[in-house]
Amino acid sequence: MLRLDDSLQQYVANFEQEKISGEQLLKISHQDLEELGVARIGHQELVLEAVDLLCALNYGVETDNLKGLVVRMRAASNSLHMSTSDRRKSPTYDGSTSRKPPNDFLTSVVELIGAAKSLLAWLDRTPLTGISDFTSTKNKIIQLCLDLTTTVQQDYTVYQMEEKILEVSKVLNSICDQTVRTTSDPLMSQSACLDEVQLNNLKPGEGLGMYIKSTYDGLHVITGTTEHSPADMTRKIHGGDEVIQVNQQTVVSTQHLLSDTCHTHHSSN
Repeated sequence: MLRLDDSLQQYVANFEQEKISGEQLLKISHQDLEELGVARIGHQELVLEAVDLLCALNYGVETDNLKGLVVRMRAASNSLHMSTSDRRKSPTYDGSTSRKPPNDFLTSVVELIGAAKSLLAWLDRTPLTGISDFTSTKNKIIQLCLDLTTTVQQDYTVYQMEEKILEVSKVLNSICDQTVRTTSDPLMSQSACLDEVQLNNLKPGEGLGMYIKSTYDGLHVITGTTEHSPADMTRKIHGGDEVIQVNQQTVVSTQHLLSDTCHTHHSSN
């Protein structure tokens, strides 16, 4: 929490008071955050996004692929539609009231946002970054995630809010279809590989020789190395690789990138 957005620091004491362990954090849900005092959907999204990033970096780097992420977003979208349809069949359903949506609905929205951002992060990876068609796709996903986040905070009737969110969900589903159509089969099933690189014999005051760009979705991508630098001399670090861990610690912010042992992730060919 201490390394996340400033707006989340107000909740640190709540997490400490409840003694939330690392294992509990990795399994935290929308409902858990509500009970910890994190009521705003935007703040919940930031926390869950960081947790998803940690899980993905630790467990999903070598198992995720574009095909699986598309399936995940479709499933999240379909789940949202089905739960809304079931709720509307209930005799107690009143779509004309203006009140906070039920927790299961908000949970489905958060899951859809998480799935969309996971797909977005994958489209931001080499070699998919070289496919120009995905530039507009990524921009659409960013805007749609923003629309979902802001919609649930507006003063709509229950029915109006559901309709607006379902419409965004349909567009995200169409993006899944477009992604499948524009991507060759090898790229759809391509995963990544994890490699450990040891930087040795560093001289005092000497840099590592890596140029790193951090993306908005939490990736730390190596854009190049300085010739004859420690990074260059390993012959293992290349442009397009990502820094995943430093000294066995998952990298969340750029503050942790200056060290001597790192795990990098390469796209499989």
